[in-house]
Amino acid sequence: MVDDEVRAYGSVAPLKVGLLNDYPTKGDTDNDTVAALTLVFDEAQASGLIDRPIELVQRNVIGLPNGTYRAVERAFDELVEEGCLAIFGPWVSDNVVPLRPHVDATAQTPIITLSGSEGALGEWCFALNNGSMAEEPVMLAAVMIGDGRSRIAIAYESSLIGKEYLASAEKAYTAAGLHVIATVAIPQVEADKAEAVKTLQVAEPDALVHVGFGHGLWGFSDALLAAGWDPPRYTTTAFEMAHINAEWMRHLSGWTGLDSYDERNTVGQGFLDRFEARYGRRPGHSMPGLAHDAATVIVRGLAAARPLTGEGVKCGIEQVKLIPAASGAPGTFLRFGRYIRQGWLGSDYLVARRVLPGGAGHIFHAAPSDNIARAVAHASG
Repeated sequence: MVDDEVRAYGSVAPLKVGLLNDYPTKGDTDNDTVAALTLVFDEAQASGLIDRPIELVQRNVIGLPNGTYRAVERAFDELVEEGCLAIFGPWVSDNVVPLRPHVDATAQTPIITLSGSEGALGEWCFALNNGSMAEEPVMLAAVMIGDGRSRIAIAYESSLIGKEYLASAEKAYTAAGLHVIATVAIPQVEADKAEAVKTLQVAEPDALVHVGFGHGLWGFSDALLAAGWDPPRYTTTAFEMAHINAEWMRHLSGWTGLDSYDERNTVGQGFLDRFEARYGRRPGHSMPGLAHDAATVIVRGLAAARPLTGEGVKCGIEQVKLIPAASGAPGTFLRFGRYIRQGWLGSDYLVARRVLPGGAGHIFHAAPSDNIARAVAHASG
């Protein structure tokens, strides 16, 4: 107790920010996330935006779909008890949606999540949604229109995420003039997908779409290969799983999907320049940019907080307006406000990328905005 008082009154106490990772990968992706957060926090202090250092308090737990929701709720409570003024995470919708009422009821610490479900949004719950069940289908429809597709078969994961995606996809694709000719449920974990592929192939689509968190893709490409079927295939932001490791990249070989990494974004590339100068590596995937943007929101929330409490930071986050983002296509901005809990401003906060055959890498494929107007025109016409 005496040591704590000496630190608090004899010097400046650090500002505590939580990191609640409910999908730890134990690899480069997680390391890049922590490194990006730390760099932005240090830059904020060096520039004078904040007047004291930030202490990152981490909790890595295995939440749904592979673990439990209870582990996530417990980690949130621990971070609140630690005195965190804001928390980045959790990220997975299956965990964030049930956590949201608890965060709001606790009413002490705002969270910034990557969840794409609007059920994750609340008074204390902000989203830099790494995709959206409501928006991604519209974006993917625009990409498929640009690619000349018309007959769509959908494989959806049997989960909260998969079913929410499916409902939005069927609505968006139909409105855009695409024809959904088959839907098949698949397990949300690694399993034999041979029967699902057989059912989808019989429908003779000109595009195959997967919707879900991503684990349902394990075994999918193998089943396609075994069936001798190589259709044009698309997925959601599950595409970003390809960045985790080489095995994920292999499972996504040949898939086109939505991603928040765009090498044309000069804000993001400038941040990666600084990242590389500090850490000696230059990751070409979405998490450094997403972590940069989340950290930017947090430090501006801390800087604007009056008083410096969780509620003060919540109000400070609401004052974030038109900050250029490192994520998404050029021209993507960050903004929040009263009753505004989704932070992206710009139709191309996600772009389409494609994993090369054999999982050799990924390349830019298309910007959804190129054809969103055509999809809307068809729907309204």
